[in-house]
Formats: sequence, C-alpha cells, structure tokens
Amino acid sequence: MKTRAAGTGPPSSAPAPAAPERAALRGWVQDVRGQPVAARVLAFEAGPALTREGLEQHVAAEALEAPARATATTGPDGAFLLPVPEGRYHLLAEVDGRPAALALEVEAGASEVRLVVTDGERLRGQVVDVAGGVAGAHLTVVSLAPVRRLGEVESDETGAFEVAGLLPQARYGVWARAAGHGPRGVLVAASRHATVMLPCALRVEGRVLERGVAAPGARVRPRGGGPEARADGAGRFVLEGLDCSGRTELLAESATGVGERALEPLSEDTSGFDISLETAGGLLVRVVEARSGRLLEGASVQSPAAPEAVWREEDVGRFRAAPLMPGPHALLVRAPGHGAVQRVLEVRAGSETEVELELPPESVLTGRILGPEGLGMRGARLHLLGPGLSGAEEVLTGAEGRFEVRGLAEDTYELRVERPGYLSVTRALRLPRPGPLELSLEPAAAVAVKVLGARGEPVGEAAVSLSQVGEGRGETVREEGTDARGVAHFGGLVPGRYLAKARAPGYLTSEPVPLEAWDEQAVPVPLVLREGLTLSGHVRDTRGRPVAEADVTFMGNGTSVGRTRTDGQGRFTLPGLVPGRVRLLVEKFGHPMREVEVEVPASSLELMLEGPGSE
Repeated sequence: MKTRAAGTGPPSSAPAPAAPERAALRGWVQDVRGQPVAARVLAFEAGPALTREGLEQHVAAEALEAPARATATTGPDGAFLLPVPEGRYHLLAEVDGRPAALALEVEAGASEVRLVVTDGERLRGQVVDVAGGVAGAHLTVVSLAPVRRLGEVESDETGAFEVAGLLPQARYGVWARAAGHGPRGVLVAASRHATVMLPCALRVEGRVLERGVAAPGARVRPRGGGPEARADGAGRFVLEGLDCSGRTELLAESATGVGERALEPLSEDTSGFDISLETAGGLLVRVVEARSGRLLEGASVQSPAAPEAVWREEDVGRFRAAPLMPGPHALLVRAPGHGAVQRVLEVRAGSETEVELELPPESVLTGRILGPEGLGMRGARLHLLGPGLSGAEEVLTGAEGRFEVRGLAEDTYELRVERPGYLSVTRALRLPRPGPLELSLEPAAAVAVKVLGARGEPVGEAAVSLSQVGEGRGETVREEGTDARGVAHFGGLVPGRYLAKARAPGYLTSEPVPLEAWDEQAVPVPLVLREGLTLSGHVRDTRGRPVAEADVTFMGNGTSVGRTRTDGQGRFTLPGLVPGRVRLLVEKFGHPMREVEVEVPASSLELMLEGPGSE
C-alpha cells in the first residue's frame, strides 16, 4: 500500500487519487476472567517504535498523544468494530481514560483481536545526577508504539520513583526534568530498575580582571558555545545553565585582552573566582593566488580548533581576527577555484601578526561508482577526508554513478564509499589524478534474529552478538540491540556463515545459533532465552539503616559478570543467575568494601556495610 505524508497531496490540477480500499478491525475488550469491559478503542497506523531522539523531538513539540486513525466504543459484550483502510495498525483500549490494553501490528481484515485489560505494569527507578539522587524530579512515562502519555510522577527525597498501572510494553520512554538540571530522555526496559541520569545545570559567579583591575564589559562564555555573560562595572559576571558533569572551560575577552579558566565543578568552589586577562594578539591574513599574487575574491578563513574566533573580511582577500589567545593558531583557508590550505600560525601577545597565504589552483576529483553488473550506481555516498577539509566532505553520486569534488589540494586523501545493501570501500588517493576514478561496490548480506522468552514472548532490550565462522575465528564482528518486537537486524555483512548469541537482563546467555547470510533478504531466526534465577536482598549499615546507591557486583572467574545498584531503601536485585554459590562485592564510596559468598537463588539476603573509616 502506498502512503504519503499527512497534510500533503497532489496540486489542484492533478487527478484525484483513488480512495483506498476499506477494511475493518474487529474484536473484544475483556478482563483477565474473560468478562466484557467498557472501553474506548483507538487504531493507530503501525510504524517503528519511538527512539530516544524521537522521544526528545516529541517532547519538544509537545506531541505526546499520537492521532488515532479511527476510534470506537465497545458494546455491552465488549465487542468493537473499526472501519479503516487496508494496512497494519496498533490497537489501544482505554478504560476510564487510562491506556489499559494494547495489540501491535494488527492486519486490518484479519481475524478478531482480543484486548485483555489487566492491572498494568509497575515501573520503578531512580533519578540521579553526578552527586546522587535528585529529589522532586518530574517524570513523564510514554508508550513507544503508539506514542501515548501513560503517567506522570515525582521522585521522592532519595530520587526514587514508582509508576503503577502502566500499559504492558517491553520498553517505555521516560522524560525527566528537575530544578537546577537539564532535561533527559531515556528508554527503559519494563523488567529493569530504571536509572535516569540528569545533567546538572551549574551557576558560576566571578570577576574578570585585566592587569589586576576590573574589566567592565568583558565577554565570558564556555568554550564550544553556550550561555554568555558580560562583566558589570566591577568586573563581576554570572553564568547560569552550564553543564556540571565534567570539566568546563570558560573564555573571557576584552578589546585588548583574553583569558581562560578551567573549572572542575565537582571538586572546587564555583561561587566566586577570578579570570585574569593577558595581553591579546591578532592575525591579519592576506589570501592571494599562488601564480599571480592577486587578492582572491570570495575567500574565507576559519579557525577549526578555536570556533569562537571571529574573522572579519575588511577588503577583498584581507581578513582580521582579534583578540586572540597568544600561541599556535590553526587556520583553514578556501577560495572558489583553488585548493584549500591549512596552516598553523603563531599569535604573539601585544602585536598583530600579518601573513600572506598562497592558494594553488584546485584539484578536482571525478569518477563513477559502479554496481556488480558494471552499471553506474546513483545515490552512493562518498566521504572524503584529508587536507583542507574541516571534517569529512560528503558527496552523493548522480546519474550513471558520476561524482565530482572540487576545491581539493595537491595531497593525499582518504575516500570511503557507502550505499545501503553494499559493502563499503575505502581507498587512499593522491591528487591530482591522471584521470577519472572508477570503483565497484559488491552486494552485502543481512541476517535477523528474533529473541523470545521460554513462553514465546518477545524480549526487548536484548543484546545480540554476531561472530563470523572461519577466518573471523569466533570474534564478535557486530552487536545490536533488539527492538520492542525482540528483533535485531544486521545489515551490510560480508556474505558467509555466522554464529549469533543473545543476552538480556533476567535471562541466561544463549548458546550460539548458526546463521547464513548470502543476500539482503533477512527472515528473522528465532533464538529462545531461558529465564535465570534471581538474587535479591538489602544492604544496610551497622545501625540497620538502608544504604542507597551501593554497587552490588556478581563476580565470576575474578571478573565482573553482573552489577546492580541499591535503591533508596537499600534494595537490590540481580537476575539471570545460575544455581550455586556466587561471590558478591558490595561497594559504596566512603565505606570499606565487603566481599561475601551466597547461595543462588535467594530472596531475602541481608548484607551489612561498615561505616566510613572502619577498616
């Protein structure tokens, strides 16, 4: 079935498109005892589950309620009928306004669907930052397919939260925000304790000094971009909204001075400090043609390593940047019809360095990308890396697989060619070349694995590793996570034989399953995981108080095999274990480490950590 984007359509002069064939979605909404349930049933066009980036986009657009294609209310017997165009749909039943039952990927016109209403799932977790639990964080839980707001809650004084009555799904989207922190969206498995790490928003106060006195009007900003501030008449400034999770570099500048200050927010006071300006330097660059010496029109100058530097074109081919920090300064200079040039110049304090840079005539890379039959391949993507390029230059091949890249220098470049369904090719090229370049791409292969539990349920959030049989000698060549349907897809493979293994929280690691990949037609191969045993308990101190955020590590052969962290009540759970005795390491900053041997399974284990300094 062909589709088009909503809100688009043919121009008024085009003939009206044929109406899609009608079909129907029918079934019943019942409780776990088979009794009919009064509900509102919504049909959504089936699509891929939401990603983390998609979650952020939906939150930014305040679009957490996907529009339904059709709705209906159940009758006295719980039955419903939804007339819809042919296609695949997600069906959602709402009871008293709460999403209560879901069926994914239902084909219109197929057999009846039973939507079973339950008490729902329970999602537990904790909101943390680099310093520990975050109290009072506001969390929104979202269904990933279809997009639907499921619940909202606030974290307690330890950062812990719990949301009950959720629509049963393999994964949920969680959007968290709190005062003094940046927002964060994560995807979490329904069966796992969720940890949401919030980036903290730092407030810094300080002064800008030049030659020991206040520098009013000085500009202060973080390196790489972010909030900016101007110093007042006493040289004081305030910056808010900085990321405190790591090292922050602040830049300050006046008309005649520049300075910088590195902050470690977790180990130093940021409520008052000084940034001292040193005498700045400057650069004046003349861009000329190598052969004639004439100033080049349309030239540009950039500082790739110092994007905060501002270059002003004062006349044709004449560029000035000031103030600049004394020391080495990398430049990238371009002009139409000429090869790009990279240079490192020395900026001297208290003076302006004037230089003339000559640009040679450009080298041009042309050629064709061919398929296995020798025909030109349109839409292949070329990545070119080398001198005169601030990053990887990207070009798409056009008709008959032809391409052209201009503005290159006489030097060596690395070219990588990619196209979905084909193996990528990498070449080192020396320019100029005697003639056009021709490269051929070979078809790639693909495999897919569907990870299921012992009862046939799909396992989302499983990790599937793939190793090649033969020359690869069993080394992992790729690893992918499963989607909400339990499927992991591996494309772009070298044709051959492979072994797949899967692991997931709460399950035992599977035995290798042989796979063959000879083309792009990948039918999912089932891989069944057996549930492991669970070890759970509490970590307390010598006074019997729960120890939150202690790391509990399951050790095997001297290395970490599994790890979890205690919640606000000191509780922990380690799933996916085999029977027998295991070694646990219990660690918490400021407490002596504890090592114990325990028997699996166990559900009421009590572990004690001694207080700080009680080695």
